[in-house]
Amino acid sequence: MDAWAVLNCLGTLPIPQDVDAAERIAFCRAAVEELQPRIREDADPNDPRLLRAAAGIACALCALRERAQTDDVSYFKAGDVTIHRSAVNHIAAAEKLREEGIRLALPLLRDDGFLFTAV
Repeated sequence: MDAWAVLNCLGTLPIPQDVDAAERIAFCRAAVEELQPRIREDADPNDPRLLRAAAGIACALCALRERAQTDDVSYFKAGDVTIHRSAVNHIAAAEKLREEGIRLALPLLRDDGFLFTAV
């Protein structure tokens, strides 16, 4: 899996505009490093589902970075128009994209989970 391919996929997701190119590729590399060990041996690492999952992870990392750099809520009012912007909402949306990407890529990932219900 190539971080540049993940970067192309990341361009289709809603990420903060202030994230520069160097940060974007760094988040993509981190996402590849996180996802790579989970990919099954017989899976194509360039499958679009895996690229989308890695892009979702990178998007979530971007949202966490934005949250760390900003206050929790931004508020702007001009006349009758009021705009509220919350980093928490952006993180929730990015986490949803991440989870959806992982869910779609599950057939290509190893099942490392463990479930013990009863004896």
